[in-house]
Amino acid sequence: MATTSAVIRISLGSFVDYSVGTGSVRISTVTQQRRLYDNPTVFGLSFYPRIINAIRAGRARGDDLAALAPVVEAARPPQRPHYEAVAEGWLECTRHWKPAVVPVGSTRWRSGDLDLGITPHLGLQEPNGRTHVVFLYVKDRPLTRDGATVALRLLERHRDVLLPGAEPLVIDVRRHRHHRLTARANRAKLDAWIDGEVAAYTAHWSSAAVA
Repeated sequence: MATTSAVIRISLGSFVDYSVGTGSVRISTVTQQRRLYDNPTVFGLSFYPRIINAIRAGRARGDDLAALAPVVEAARPPQRPHYEAVAEGWLECTRHWKPAVVPVGSTRWRSGDLDLGITPHLGLQEPNGRTHVVFLYVKDRPLTRDGATVALRLLERHRDVLLPGAEPLVIDVRRHRHHRLTARANRAKLDAWIDGEVAAYTAHWSSAAVA
């Protein structure tokens, strides 16, 4: 998805990747993202969708391995080790956890010049009826608490549209770690911090245009 005018249109995943980084890594992340969004290629923005789609399909069918194995086998050489790591992590996640897939929506959130697409990867339901609106983090770089918090809070703020009543859940798939917001988290402070992240991102995006 490209940008038009001064509006920066990116995905929640791109914003999370930015929040995971620190220092000069953030600038490098935005510079790379801008190149990909302005000139999308098969080997850029579409690196992980096949394995994520396989995760979704496997959980819907109740057979994660059967859905993941052929996608890993068919992966291009640059993708193969990453797909293997994601598949291994997801199989570990679901070893004793077998939620059902339920429909989930999508929405957009605008803050200043940033227009963020919020599309959860999964809606999941436990046997007791409890539901989760889920963001899957599949990158090699470990997910930080800040990166998880960005996704969790934005999913929480929009869950009435995404999956009413659902608990936001972020899964660092490779490391099979689940992240949740606690009831004690100060939402007002989180929102102010996210606004600051937006301002920093847009500033770095503008700098990337002349880098």
